[in-house]
Amino acid sequence: MKLNRSQLSFLITFFSMSLMVLALYNIHLGAKEQEEYIIELTLLDDEELEKLLEEENKANKELDQPSQSKSNLAVNEASKPSFGNPEPLKTLEELKEDLESSSTSDEETDFLNSTTGYGANLQKLAKQREEAKQKLGELEAKKTKNTSNFKRSTTVSYSLVDRNHYDLPIPVYTCIEGGKIVINILVDRSGYVIEAEVNKKSSNTLNGCLVENAITYALLARFNPSDVDNQKGTITYLFQGK
Repeated sequence: MKLNRSQLSFLITFFSMSLMVLALYNIHLGAKEQEEYIIELTLLDDEELEKLLEEENKANKELDQPSQSKSNLAVNEASKPSFGNPEPLKTLEELKEDLESSSTSDEETDFLNSTTGYGANLQKLAKQREEAKQKLGELEAKKTKNTSNFKRSTTVSYSLVDRNHYDLPIPVYTCIEGGKIVINILVDRSGYVIEAEVNKKSSNTLNGCLVENAITYALLARFNPSDVDNQKGTITYLFQGK
C-alpha cells in the first residue's frame, strides 16, 4: 500500500504528537516522584530531630542528678577553703615509733606504754581505729555479697574550727533508706578522731544502718594537727536513699 504525501505528513505529525505527549507525561511523573521523595526526607528529619531532643532531655536529667564523683565532696563549714600541699600522713604505728625514738629515758618509754596518761589515750585510740577498720571490712564484705547494685552518692561536710581534713573517707553503704546523720566528734592534737557519737537532735533519721556507717567512717577521719587538744566538732553525712 502506497501512501501519498498527505498521509505521510499526517502519520509523521501523529507520531510526533504522541512522542511529545509521552515525554510530557514522563516529566509529570518524575516531578511527582521527586516531590514525594522530598516529603519523605522531611519526615525522616523530623524523626531524627525528635530523637535528638529526647537525647538532650535525657542528658539534662542526668546532669541534674548529682554524680558519684561530684556529690562525694567534703566541705569544712567552719572555715574557708585552704590551698597547699598537706604534710604526709603518718599511721598510728609510725607516730608511736617517733615518740619512742624521741624518748631519752626509760621513764618516758614506760609512760608511753603505761595504762595512764597519754599512753593510755594512744592505746585507746589505736583500739578504736582498729575496731572501726574491722567494721569497715564487715561492711565491705556485706556490700560484696549483696547481689543488688546500689548506686548511691553521699555528701559529706564537717565543722571543725581552724582545721582542714587530711582524710575523710566517703561511706560506701548498702542501706535502703536515706537521710541526714550528724556525728559529734572529738579530735586530738594529732588530728585523729578519738570519739564519735550520733547527734540525735540534728539528725533527721536514726536508722541503725546509717548511724553505724556514719560512726564507722567518722572514726577513720583524719585532720591536720593543732595545738588544741580534744577539740569538738561535727561531721554531717547526707545519705541518698533508694
